[in-house]
Amino acid sequence: MTPATLTRTLLDPIAETLGLTETELGRLFGVRRQAIAQWRDRGLPSARQEKAATVAAICDLLRHQLKPERVPGIARRAANAYGGLTMLEMVEADRQDELYGKIERSFDWSVGP
Repeated sequence: MTPATLTRTLLDPIAETLGLTETELGRLFGVRRQAIAQWRDRGLPSARQEKAATVAAICDLLRHQLKPERVPGIARRAANAYGGLTMLEMVEADRQDELYGKIERSFDWSVGP
């Protein structure tokens, strides 16, 4: 798998699931949309791969647990569980690992409240 293919396999599902424009996708990773275009051509920088993989895992979890058409709106809605932030703001603040844990726990029906 080439670096550009890896980038597409991570960035495309993130953008599609969350309903993001290239500019919004760039904001999620703290870069301009031009950098996203470069990543698509040259591959995702190693410094961004872990974050992209975690965000892709969040998207995968949301796609499997929610109606796909509702995910973009939910990701943009502030929640008390996230300290009044949206899911997107959590990722922008590099708190995607924390967000993943919170989302995963929210769908874990084996534990009580």
